[in-house]
Amino acid sequence: MAVHTDHDPSIKAVLDQSRLWTFGDTKDRPTLGELLGEGSANRVYELLPMRRQVLRFTYKSHELSVNPSLQEIELWKLVANEGLAPTVYYHSDDGDVVITDRLSFSDVSTEAHAELCKQIHHFRPRGLRLRLTEVAAMYRAAASETSSHIASETDQQPIKKDLSQLDSESPVFCHNDLSPHNVGWLGDRLLAIDWEYAAMGSPHYDVASASEGMKHNERQEFAIRVLEDTFDKNLWSTACRVVPLINYLWALATEDHDTALSLRAVFEEHYVT
Repeated sequence: MAVHTDHDPSIKAVLDQSRLWTFGDTKDRPTLGELLGEGSANRVYELLPMRRQVLRFTYKSHELSVNPSLQEIELWKLVANEGLAPTVYYHSDDGDVVITDRLSFSDVSTEAHAELCKQIHHFRPRGLRLRLTEVAAMYRAAASETSSHIASETDQQPIKKDLSQLDSESPVFCHNDLSPHNVGWLGDRLLAIDWEYAAMGSPHYDVASASEGMKHNERQEFAIRVLEDTFDKNLWSTACRVVPLINYLWALATEDHDTALSLRAVFEEHYVT
């Protein structure tokens, strides 16, 4: 896993090329301002003196992404054209640095969040099919390099059955990480960021992932609002088990020990007898 510094040459190169993406907003070379947000792989910085755009910097890279940087950016551009994501104004040759719109992440209602998820499901790009059975196997293999007992523990028959059930759903286009920290406002439009895991896949899994932090009743209402007539109680229960399983395997695979420890109890509740 490669880890970059905040002063990576790719950031400097993009800032040096600002005449290609500032559109006359400033005659001066922009500089990095405040760190606005940080995820497991990306950091988002304010740009000064501009305030309508931000710089996203991928400071970690790994082999477990569904969409590597440049592939994610091409998909991001497609969904931006559909009004589902902020505009990509410029990106570095390797995709590690992206200039995009600055969003507001406050006051996102459950109704607006659900409507965005539903709109994403209705989009039909040509793209990769994400199969949860394969994702779990990939994460399990990576985790087993440091924790050999993980392979048998997370490869039991009930888990295989749950994964297969969700993989058998009619696929729709899914963001697969549409949690509240990945949706924000640009004016009156709610948009999604971070398309690293977007692919055709299980709609129930996508909704369960998007609503993971909600209370039980609110979460089911969210699912029904998104899935409408396709909502299935059995698939929903399965998806709500599989989301923490996948997150647990991801945390183990990326050696995020604190997250893995916090998810361990949930995994045991569902699958360890």
